[in-house]
Order: sequence, then structure tokens, then C-alpha cells
Amino acid sequence: MSSVYRFEPVGWDVFDARPNQPKPGTLVVKVQPPGTPKNGTMGHCFVADAGDGTFYGLVHKNSLRRLPR
Repeated sequence: MSSVYRFEPVGWDVFDARPNQPKPGTLVVKVQPPGTPKNGTMGHCFVADAGDGTFYGLVHKNSLRRLPR
């Protein structure tokens, strides 16, 4: 089971917010799309909605707050 995170935007996720970025408070999981740099490279991760799997894209890892299991 993947860890679940709450998206709380900081830094570039606030300054350069994208239309497909999750809304603040959205529960997300890290995903690794094929052919992409490993999550954590240059402080970023790919995320998808924890409930329905909607792919959001790249966010800064400091915007992710891990929830207890």
C-alpha cells in the first residue's frame, strides 16, 4: 500500500501553480510514470489522487504532508 499525503502547496507550487495541480488539502499518493526521472529528483514528485487515481503531475516534495496509516 502506498503512503498517503495531504497536498499543502509551498514555494513554486504556490508561485507557479498549474491548472491541473491538486487543490490544497487533496489526498494524494506518489506515482512513477514510465520514462520519468525518479521521484525526489531535484525535490519533486509525481502525484495522483489517493481516491480515484486522477493524475495531477509534478509537485514539490515539501508540499506533501504524510498522513498516519
